Formats: sequence, structure tokens, C-alpha cells
Amino acid sequence: MSGFSRRCLAAAAILLISTELHAAARVYLLSASRGVMYSENAGRAWKDANRGLPPRCRPTALRSGPAGRLYLLTLDAGLYTSDGRGGPWVSLNTDAFRSRSLTAPDGAMRTISAFAADPSDPRRLLAATKHSLYKSDDGGRHWSALRGPRGNSNYFTSLAFTEREGLYLAGTSLNGLYRLGDGSLARSAGLPREPYTGSMFFYEEISALAVDRGRPGTWYAGLAFGKGIYVSRDGGGRWVPLKMPADLSGHYAVHDLAVSGDSLYVSAGPSLLRLHVPTGTWYGVNIGPILENARKIDSVHALLVADDNGAHPPLLNILASSGPGRLSPPAPSADKRRGIYAGVPVARKKLSSLIAGMKRHGLNALTIDMKDDFGLVHFPTDNATAREIGALRRSLDVRSVLDRLKKEGIYTIARVVVFKDQRLYRAYDHRYAIWNGRIGGPWKGSPGEYWVDPHSEFVHNYHIELSRDLERLGFDEIQFDYIRFPSDGPVHQCLYRYRKDGETYKSEALVDFLTRAKHSLKVPVSVDIYGFNGWYRFGNSIGQDIEAFARVVDVICPMVYPSHFGSRFYRSYPGNEHPYRVVLDSGLRSRALAGDGVFLRPYLQAFKMLSPTWGPGYITAQIKGAEESGSNGYTFWNAKGEYDMLYRGLKK
Repeated sequence: MSGFSRRCLAAAAILLISTELHAAARVYLLSASRGVMYSENAGRAWKDANRGLPPRCRPTALRSGPAGRLYLLTLDAGLYTSDGRGGPWVSLNTDAFRSRSLTAPDGAMRTISAFAADPSDPRRLLAATKHSLYKSDDGGRHWSALRGPRGNSNYFTSLAFTEREGLYLAGTSLNGLYRLGDGSLARSAGLPREPYTGSMFFYEEISALAVDRGRPGTWYAGLAFGKGIYVSRDGGGRWVPLKMPADLSGHYAVHDLAVSGDSLYVSAGPSLLRLHVPTGTWYGVNIGPILENARKIDSVHALLVADDNGAHPPLLNILASSGPGRLSPPAPSADKRRGIYAGVPVARKKLSSLIAGMKRHGLNALTIDMKDDFGLVHFPTDNATAREIGALRRSLDVRSVLDRLKKEGIYTIARVVVFKDQRLYRAYDHRYAIWNGRIGGPWKGSPGEYWVDPHSEFVHNYHIELSRDLERLGFDEIQFDYIRFPSDGPVHQCLYRYRKDGETYKSEALVDFLTRAKHSLKVPVSVDIYGFNGWYRFGNSIGQDIEAFARVVDVICPMVYPSHFGSRFYRSYPGNEHPYRVVLDSGLRSRALAGDGVFLRPYLQAFKMLSPTWGPGYITAQIKGAEESGSNGYTFWNAKGEYDMLYRGLKK
């Protein structure tokens, strides 16, 4: 359960309970290990409800439609529907939903990230596969693409039909709300947003939408990460926060909303709430017995609770942040690692002092560059490609270094930079470089950055072979960095010549590499991501999808250096409260997005850059944030290997 949900559970206990569910309440349960379960008696007995679903189907959410029809959203099997009366599940999939991942099983579908059924017409459906939108006018037999705003740079998290035919709502992870059908107009004024830098800002994720058809133009938006619920009474022209009970304000991660009569029903954390709209009075709906019964089932992810007495409409309750992802846990040896980073020159010259400092201050892991940002290889290898492209450099005496570190009980991590590689970019007449589709030559990004094509199997194989060499040398973990597409420069001119399907998401190409690497290695695999990609579900810009990565690797390392966020970001927190809150909320949000099936080990800041409160307190503030967010350790970064300030902070 996420930190946000835990807070909600604690707060919900003080609500006045206004409604008891009928003893025969219908409950659908989603489990990572058992799929879909069904109960006709409020969870006292459960039946299997997987008929019609493919083997090992991993459900993520369940939505209701007209006449009790149900719609099942899955991780990698697409979209299914059932009559809600015990009938089998029927596929609503189309080729457009198909996964383009080359390592996905045959028949795999993309994750259905959002769905809506028109409450007045069961033939009309909306669905999203993260970055793409689709609609059906015949109950899901045929689908057509909806032209979404901003190309495929959105991540769609919620959908709704409005009271006006042909007008739809699409909520996103960071770009606010859009009206589709009348020019894709943004309708986000008044919704909470966080300033970043200059005029740039990011909206909070819209996790649920509801339309009050009895009050035209009245729309509700539920937000993720504790930002509450907003209402617009003028068709999205202006949004205002709903007044919440004092003890609950700010604690909700909203999962579902529904309007029935004069009431708005809310699923938040493990609680069901009801707002009587005319009076503004909040009540609770007692689902305690159902929750108690549900938690007896293995790996429960979510519930859909319905009451045939009409006490409330069917609502989805998310019970755990882990979702239906990987079934095998991450490697235990990678847990609780607190360490520092060292480039090769630092490791060569300062190894003794690094070891001494780590031992004195309780650190137990060292990350060392083995393939750097320029594509240079710093360890002994017989790899033919590395030799042909001139990547080999005077190597570190790796075996001696590893023997010494292991003798001191220090966990060793090999950092391997992947798709930013100047040597491979220039080699073989730029054969593996990202191409410039406008001028017909190798693409050039920001000065000093040279990128190879992340779709290339040759590029994948080269880095996997190097990683296997590092494993044989004795490293305890392989850590991949620059697992992304370029973000700076004229990226609109990039042409990916090795992409086999033009509809492939960038995240699918990156997951292909990570999947192949993970299957080729016995040691734990970690991956570095931008700190902001652990903060929001980003669009298809650079491909770092923390949800997808978490199902493959053992450790995700968000780079949450407070200095590297925008100049206006989180500046409402003064002094060392700023680095503390940046790291704390980064950890909480990353966990909510990635789930519980992966370790989170953030990179923290051990350098002064853009940090006016720099000092020992800055260090301890970051550590406090990492620990309180439930992270599985941390790594401090200083490119020069100067960790005196870190050690001073650790003494406090």
C-alpha cells in the first residue's frame, strides 16, 4: 500500500458511517496470482471468475457500464467485457492495442491505462493505451483512433463521456484535462499545478473523472498523490477544489468517482465516501468487512464493490500499489545498499580513502564507471566491437579493486552508459547513429552528446556482451545509465532506422533492451532514470516508463538531485526543507508508480551546484527524505569523488 493510501486509511476511520452495505453485496476482486475472483456475499466466499481470459492474464482495473456490464483492463492482455451476471469474458481487443515490444509474448497487448463506457449507450466506449486514444461506437467490435492533443506526448490516466454527444474528457498524468471532440481544447484552469522553471509548470495527475448528467456542465476530477477532488460547473472553464472534511483534506489518492442522484461517490485509498452535493455533507460507506475478507486472498490488488440495494454505484478500490506486475521479487542482495559513486580516475587514485570513508560512516556500496558517457570502456575485455571502434582505454585493475572491496564487505556496482555513446556513434560510417530525417545524415543533439539508435539489436547486443564480461569479472550488480532517447536538440528530426514498426513506443524499445539484459545476467540489474520520471507518468518523449521498467529490473535509481529540478520547483519549502521534501515526495511518488515489486535506490546530491543551503544539513535532509519515503537505500554522487561534506552530514 502506498504512503498516500496509508494516510487515507488512517484518516478515514474518523468518518461518520452513514451506510451499511447489504450482506449480499457483489464484489469482484483482482489478484496478481489468482486473476479475477467473484463474491455474492460481501466476500465471505469467493468464486473463480477467469472464464474467457487468457492464461496468466494480469488484471489492473475493473470498470462498470450500463446494465451492470463490466470491463476488465489488463497489464498485457488488453481489454475484456462481461455481462456482470456470471458470463464469460469476451475480448474487445484490436490490432491497435497490440504490444510492439519484440520481447513480449505472442498475442501480448499494451496496458490499458484508461477506459470509459457511455452510461446512456453501451455501444460507445473509450480506451487508452498510455499514449494513444481510441473510441468504439459498436460495443468494442471495431475501434478507431482518436486524435489526441500534443501528439503522443501525453500519458492518459482517465476518460469520461460528457452529457453532450461527441464530446469526451481525457485526463492526463501531467498535462491537465482535455476536451476531445471540439478541437481538443485544454480545460485545466484552476486545477493544481506545480511551477517548474520560467513559465513551465506541470499539472497534477487526473486519476478519475465523473460527469453529473443531472447538472449539465458539472464535471468532477479526482487527483492522484493526495491532491483531492476538483469540480467545474461550467464545462471545464474553471475548476475549484471541493471542500473536504478537515481531517481528510489532502490525504486522498482518488481511484474512482461516480455520480448517482444528488450524491458524488468517491473511492480513495481503501475507503468509499459519499458527498451529498446539495448540502456539502460527507459520509462514509462501510466496506470494512469486505476489506477484511478480501485480504485473505493472495496478492490482492483491487476490488469493485457493488450493492444491489442501490446504496452506491459500483466503484473501484485500489488496495495496493504493487498492482499485477512481476511475480518474482527483486534480488535480495540489492536491498539496503547505501553507497557512493566513483569515476575511473577517482577509483584509481582514491580507492583507499573512499574505502576508509565508507567504513567509518556505515556505507556499503560503491558504483564505478565501467563504460562512460563517451563510450569508453575501462575494464579488460576481448569484445571485438569495443576494440574495432577504439573504445578500449587503459583499464582499471578491476580484479584487484573488486577483491579489495569484497574483502571490506562493500557491494560493487558497475555503471554502464548505454545509448549515449560517441565511439559507437562514429563507428562503421555512423551505421548505428540516430539519423537526421531532414538532412539524411547522423543526427546531432546538444553539443558533446552523441546518440546511437535504441532500436538497434546490434547496439543492444554490444552492451549485453560487455555487461556479461563485467559479471564474469565479479561485479555484484550491473547498472545501466542513459537508458533513454535524447531529450535535447532538434529531436523532432530524429529518424530511427532500426525501428521495425513505426507505432512502437519508445518505452517498448527500452524495455526490450532491459528484458534481454536481465535474461542474460545472473546478477541484479539496476537502471538510472531522470528524477522527474519517478514523479509523473511521462509521455512518449524519452521512453523512461518507471511502471514498465519496474516489471523487469531489480532496482530503479531515480536521480533526484534537488539542484537538478527547475528553479521554481517546490520553492514553497524554505531552506533545507526543500531538499528534504524533493527527495521525500520523489520516493513516495516513485513507489506509487513503480509498485512494491522493485527496489528504489535514489541518487542523491553530494555537490554544491545551485544549492544555497549547501552543508551537512543539506545532506541529512536528503537522507531523511529517502528513509522516510521507504527507499531501499541511496547512492550519493560527486563526479570528483569529493565526499567530505557527505561524511560531515553522516556524522550529525
